[in-house]
Amino acid sequence: MRMRALHECSSRELRPLLQEECLHWSQELSWDFRDVASAVAGGLDRGALLGHVIQDGRHPLAYCYALAESNRVVVGSLFATREARGHGLEEDLLSSVLGDAQARRDSGRVECQTLFSTAVHPDRPFVQAGFCSRRRHYLVRDLGRPLPHVVTTFRLRPFRRDDVALAAQLIHRSHVGSLDAALNLTYSTPALCRGFVETLVERGGCGPFDNLASRVAESRLGTAVGLILASRLSPGNGHICQVSVLPEAQGSGLGSVLLICALDSFRRTGLESASLSVTVDNQRAYRLYLALGFGVRKEFGAHAWVRPPARLAVPA
Repeated sequence: MRMRALHECSSRELRPLLQEECLHWSQELSWDFRDVASAVAGGLDRGALLGHVIQDGRHPLAYCYALAESNRVVVGSLFATREARGHGLEEDLLSSVLGDAQARRDSGRVECQTLFSTAVHPDRPFVQAGFCSRRRHYLVRDLGRPLPHVVTTFRLRPFRRDDVALAAQLIHRSHVGSLDAALNLTYSTPALCRGFVETLVERGGCGPFDNLASRVAESRLGTAVGLILASRLSPGNGHICQVSVLPEAQGSGLGSVLLICALDSFRRTGLESASLSVTVDNQRAYRLYLALGFGVRKEFGAHAWVRPPARLAVPA
């Protein structure tokens, strides 16, 4: 076996591994991974991906990729074939990718969420590399179960394409000083939040965007105070990409109303399940999701590192 840099590989060489990965995440997470795999293949052919692959002869056994953005590296999928799992290959790959990312002088930050990881012990390389880490859960709800009835004084209107800038402001304001903002640079500025929303809405960054399930909540005065953004991860599974409520409207039950509205829309359009991800330490949101019938499908980690002497501003 040998380890190679991904920029030396072609999509043709990794095609069997990417095909197996699509099948794996479809079965484990109800997530159609084909668009992601296609983007990875394109990145391979352009030589644009960081990372490594482990091969047995010419047969790829495992790979881990990363993307270099402005001043940060984001580590993506960490996947091994069924026969190669449980032998430490993924952990070795991840350690190498993290080492390369931390060594880049043009990057002051490295982030990763290990939802798409087949490693038995994916957290160990992050601990050894000095990352700040928090547990996250991928939650799934059966839409065949009844939904609670809610009454609200807020007006929920459909999300429009011209709401992108408004959505960015809502998401940013709702995350100021939060744990998720400390671990994910995306929430740190309105501009980065806008890029996140544009990726969801215009480029299908989390599956096809679901206009019917996405809503903006307005107060009686017509001021936007919250929103929910949704997508389709597969023909049978809808995904809650983002729920944001401004601080002045938190505690009003608006988050619950937005979620029930989206879940009802999913069900009315024939979906069988719904999913979302949450940081376990975000107890208010976590308790809400459990109360609405979501259950844990997979535990994973959110990890972030900044180059010393800088430090992550992680709230207590």
